[in-house]
This record gives sequence, structure tokens and C-alpha cells, in this order.
Amino acid sequence: MTAIISAAVIFVVFAVGDMISAKTKAIVSMLLVASVVFLAGFWTGVFPTTLFADSTLLSMAGLLVTMLLVHLGTTIRLRDFGAQWRTVIISAVACIAISAAVFFIGQLIIDRGFALVGAPILSGGVVATLTMQDMANKANLPDLAVFATLVMCAQGFVGYPVASLCLKSEAKRIKAQIDAGTLQVDAGAAAAQNAAAARKKLIPALPDKYNTPNAIIAKVILVALLSVWVSSLFHDAVNKLVWCLIFGVLCKELGFLDEDALGKAHATGIVMPIITLSIFTNLASATPEMVGGMVKPLLVCVVIGTAAFSVVSILVGKIFGYSWQMSMAIGSSCLFGFPGTVIISNEVSESTGTTAEEKAAINAQIMPKMLVAGMVTVSITSVLVAGVMSSWL
Repeated sequence: MTAIISAAVIFVVFAVGDMISAKTKAIVSMLLVASVVFLAGFWTGVFPTTLFADSTLLSMAGLLVTMLLVHLGTTIRLRDFGAQWRTVIISAVACIAISAAVFFIGQLIIDRGFALVGAPILSGGVVATLTMQDMANKANLPDLAVFATLVMCAQGFVGYPVASLCLKSEAKRIKAQIDAGTLQVDAGAAAAQNAAAARKKLIPALPDKYNTPNAIIAKVILVALLSVWVSSLFHDAVNKLVWCLIFGVLCKELGFLDEDALGKAHATGIVMPIITLSIFTNLASATPEMVGGMVKPLLVCVVIGTAAFSVVSILVGKIFGYSWQMSMAIGSSCLFGFPGTVIISNEVSESTGTTAEEKAAINAQIMPKMLVAGMVTVSITSVLVAGVMSSWL
């Protein structure tokens, strides 16, 4: 199959997945739809098993994933973490609890390899999946690499409904407080945050006429290069992607990198699909028997992980005075992250508030918590956990 035909097939599958995800309000994820379509295509012979290689897109994935992690670092606002420190603790502890429970309890029921691979992925996202797949491929264990994809696809089936139900209950509780006049909304909070964002940085920003998309991308690649070099100095004891995330945050705070760097360079639209494609590469070698044998390990990981984040989130949230609904919603962000945290918060606010003011007030209470929670779990904690656990096989 030629490169252009292969690429067209892949992006059409992704587009259909996006449409179904939007129609089901993200309960059925694009990743799940794409996995089913690709598997069906490979098993029936409609797609050649060389589909991904033929597209030539994978040759860029290794570079782009380092750039993506640097970019994610530029989306993290440390000042937001300071304002939402309780949320940071709840979400981080929930993420660690999922990984620990799935690994230590899961291996008592299923094969240790499945528990190890599923642990950081269930509490993370694309980067955690790629990290564990890389570990499995280096160990020549293709079944574990396929299992990583299945875990990634199963997350949303639990995460989105739990978050939606919990936030709906929390929104009703907030609305009752607004109606009773016991909740005061700080109208100046956004202005104060914008003022903080405009503070001077150690490294002055490039003038707009020089800060072109090429310049922004060049800076991102330079930071990725620095991260890979530092990782090699420590003999990859800490995964290079973890260093990319750390240096992305630091360089953005110093002023070298722009906030939301790849977004500002209008590059995320092509970067994300190519990186996402890497998740599906092992499906070409998966057989129906192999996938069928993974149903039990998958269910075990999901059940243990769900129980772990639910209990831990509620207990830690109680210490900080959060309602059990808000705490559980924060913990569930491990299973989907951004942009799901924003989508669900907006949907709940719109459906619960009766006036524009009520909707804005409800959103102001839940959106910052969910946004920070998604960053802490998927973009930070799960990456760190995957970086550590990838050496445990």
C-alpha cells in the first residue's frame, strides 16, 4: 500500500473515531473506535499488516513524543498548582494509589507482566502507554504491548461516567449553596490570575515578529535535545520523557519557552495523531486468541484501579474538606485527563445552572479543580510512575 493511501486510511479511521466520541460525549473514545477498526481490518485482511509502516508516519513519532512532553510542560502553570494545592495532593495520591493497587494486588490474580503494564497506564494516558509499550517491545513481549493498548482504550468507559455523575451531584450541591446565598463568587479572581500571568520572566520573550512558528518549534526541540542529553548522563535511570516534562516546565517558567508552545505554533493538530498512531502499531501482530486471553487481566486492572482511586480520593478529600463527590471526580481524572476534564465540567455546568450567572459560578468552582487534576495525573504523576515502573520488568 502506498504511503498516501495508508495515511488516508489512518486519518479517516481517526476522524470517524472523533465523530463517534463527540456523539457519545466521549464515553466511547476515539482510541477504542480506532482499535476496533484496525483490529477488524487486520483480522479480515482488509488492511495489510504493514499499514502503519507503509504510511511512513511512524518515523517521526520518536522525535515528536519528546516534543510533546516538553509542550505539556509549557501548559502547566505552577501558580495554578499553588492555588489548588489540595487538588494536587488528592489527584496525585489517587494516581499513585491506582498504580500501586493494580501492580501489588493485581499480580496476586493475574500475570505480573499484565499488572505491571496496566498499573501506570490506567492512571495515565498516551505517554504512559508509549513508555510501557517501549518496555514491552524491548523485552520482546508483544502480548504486553498489545495489552497496553487495550488498557488505554478501556479507561474512558469507567472514568467519564464516574466523573460525570460525581460532578453532576457536586454541581447540584453548589447550586443549592448559591440559591441559599452561602456561596460567594470572587469576580476578581480571573483578573488577578491574568495579572500574575503577565509578570516578567528571567528570559525576555522574543518580539512577535521573530517568534514565528519555526522559532517556537526550534526552541521546543532544543529543550527536548537537552532533556535527552541529561537522561543519557544518568544512563536513562529516569526516563527521558520525564526529563522532557521537567525541563518543559522550567524553561516555560524562565521565559525561554512560550506557554502552550506547540499550540501557539499551530503544530498540535499533526503532532498528536502521529504520536497516537504509535499506540496502535502492535495491533498488527495481535491475534483474536491473544486479545481474548486478555479480557480477564483487563477487567482485573480496571476493577482494582477503580476501587483504589474511589476509596483513596474520598478519604484524602475528606481531610481537606472537599465533598466526596468532588474528591471522587478529581480522582477519576486519572482515567481520561485533558481535554475530558474541561468537556465534562462545561457540560455539567451548562446542564445544572438555570441562568448564565449560575452556570459561570458552578463552572468556577469545579473547572479549576478538574483542570489541575487532569494535569497532575495524566501529564505529570503517571509519566513519573511509568518512568519508574518501566524498569521493573
